[in-house]
Parts: sequence; structure tokens; C-alpha cells
Amino acid sequence: MTPRTFRRTLVLLAAFIAAVSTSAAQEPSKVEGTFIVGGSDAKLRHVRAVRTTLDEKGKPGYAILFSAQPSNDEMASWKTAEPSKRGSFIYLQLEPNGEVWVAELGHDKAKSGRFGVVTEVKVMDFEARGGRLTARLRTDGEQEFSGDHYSIDLRFEVMLEDKK
Repeated sequence: MTPRTFRRTLVLLAAFIAAVSTSAAQEPSKVEGTFIVGGSDAKLRHVRAVRTTLDEKGKPGYAILFSAQPSNDEMASWKTAEPSKRGSFIYLQLEPNGEVWVAELGHDKAKSGRFGVVTEVKVMDFEARGGRLTARLRTDGEQEFSGDHYSIDLRFEVMLEDKK
């Protein structure tokens, strides 16, 4: 092997390793399961997450958005979104240990549109490691809010975004 061929091989090998490392570090986010209101699944297929502060004292936590439609805007704007305009969603704020701080639910089939709950939504198997969050979000069976019957059972894995 000539020195020139050897250098080319090293450059190609380095490029290959960099490509594999980048793709492994940026595995796509995924969400599976259901958010049902009145027998209709919201089909939440998109999930995003960022580190955030939960209160004015600077308590750290996470903001997570599950949505039926892709979202590229500020996640906090979904906290007061109307599902009739943006589609179904769940906006969560979690404490560092995965406990629910805020849960805003919006379903396009809900009579109330958007509603906030806390104790009805449970986070299980929560893990925050290497810039990724994984967990299961669920309710204990069917719940009721303002005449709407709903249930949640979602598993998710998401890479934390950089705050903009």
C-alpha cells in the first residue's frame, strides 16, 4: 500500500466512524401508545423535550411535548394551545426525578378542548441519561374531566433539545 493510498484509507475510515457516531448519538425520538378521549385516539406520534426551570426559584426540570402534528415552535406555547387549531397534544413539565409538575392535555375530540391535570397522570420507568429521556406515561385506567372520559398509555424516548 502506498502512502497516498494509506492516507486515503485513513480519511475514509475517519469519515465513516464520524458518520456512525453522529447517527448513533442522534437516534430519532419515538412515542408509542395511546391518548384516548371519548373512544378516539389522538395519534400522538411526535415528541420533543428540553431542560427547563419549573418555578421562579429556578427549580430544574424537563418540558416534554407530545403532539399529533410536528412542532418546531416554542414548546411552552402549547401549554395554552387549543387542539381545534393545533391538533391533539400533551404538554408536560417533569421534576428531575420524573414526577409530574404540570400536565396540559389537549384532544380534538374533548368537549373542553384543553384541560390541566396533575395527579391523574403518572410517569413510570423514568430515566434521564446521556441527554435522553425515556419513560412511560399513563393514567390508572379511564379518568374523567368535565364530562370527557380519557386514558393515556404512552412510552417514549426522546433526545433533549438545546434551549433556544
